[in-house]
Amino acid sequence: MSGRILTFPGVTPPLTADLGTQVVVPSRRVTAPPPAPTPCRPPRALTEAEHEIQKRMFRAYFEGRRPARNHSQVSIKGDRAAVHDLLNFIGQPLWELSESDFEVWSAHLGMTRHLAQTTQRRMQGAVACFMRYLARHTAFQNEVQAKFGKRLQEIASPENRIIHNTDANRTRKRRYLIMEEFQELFRVLDAAIEIAVIERPRQARALMRDKAMFITFYTYGLRLSEGYGLNLSSFRPNPDLPELGNYGSADVYGKGSNGSGPRFRSVPAVLPDIRAVLEWYLQIVRPRYHPAPDEDALWLSEWGRRLCRSAIAARFKAILVLTGHDPKLLSLHSLRHMSVSHEAEADVPLRFTQVRHGHRHASTTQQYTHLPEKFIRDIARRLVRQVSNTGDSND
Repeated sequence: MSGRILTFPGVTPPLTADLGTQVVVPSRRVTAPPPAPTPCRPPRALTEAEHEIQKRMFRAYFEGRRPARNHSQVSIKGDRAAVHDLLNFIGQPLWELSESDFEVWSAHLGMTRHLAQTTQRRMQGAVACFMRYLARHTAFQNEVQAKFGKRLQEIASPENRIIHNTDANRTRKRRYLIMEEFQELFRVLDAAIEIAVIERPRQARALMRDKAMFITFYTYGLRLSEGYGLNLSSFRPNPDLPELGNYGSADVYGKGSNGSGPRFRSVPAVLPDIRAVLEWYLQIVRPRYHPAPDEDALWLSEWGRRLCRSAIAARFKAILVLTGHDPKLLSLHSLRHMSVSHEAEADVPLRFTQVRHGHRHASTTQQYTHLPEKFIRDIARRLVRQVSNTGDSND
């Protein structure tokens, strides 16, 4: 392992000034901030009849349609609050809303309230889904037309909404480690553990836990929420692979979609080493945390209780620094990208990788796939030579 690199802060020379010289500071033009977005119409109070029909629309969607699709109460409550936020800002009933109203409200979220882009996107999506439901609800459309001479509109579209972009979201650049780099990371970590066992036994305990934890995240291709929630009882044997012992698959609750709650899935293991890693952790490392007899959590903190999500993410960043990687270019979710990418390099069928990682669409799995340049060159060379050999044999 390479030695520690020491860096020294630069020394700034002292500032000197001739007290007899007048320093003229050029004036700087101050640009006035842009005006705050405001509704194009003054708000008005709803009549009793308008209030009644609007309440029924809310009940039909948030108490009927959404629960019927098994969406979580937390998601329903948040989306309902987003729609109320729009109505309170615009001050008009639902059937009076237009695309211009939606755009002014969206600008208000970003320019006036300075909400994060992910929050703005979530609130815009909540309004879009609600208005789409109403615009396609024949009974509500007929009632609004008969009573008010208006029609419910879909006021949100891809042209006036923030669209989710995986590659441009949150990080400047998404990276992963090729297999050789990934293996080197754990070789360096093993060396750090050997040193810590002698010099800092308490730190060695945490490093050994981290090694088992992140190998498990990678082996099963887990999200942070899935790996965090692992218990001693989360693993089951695979009768087709007895060599994996009790770790043939892991039962986890993964990410839902469209407001649904966490979805259960059973993830098969594809690396035989996971049995030895987890048995080593459970027999040697975990008991050193002195867990309570009733503690079922797999990953433990210094107090013998479940390690929290933020601590898991922070520990991965610490391991990156320890092993010489830039923590700004890699995150814990990179392990999931590596799991998908390394399976692609091993010619694992895309459909298997998609199901194993809990992706609803193959396009999502493809976004997680990063292939090194050498792999692409080797495939191109093999295909060209294969075609050439086929042509020669036909001659």
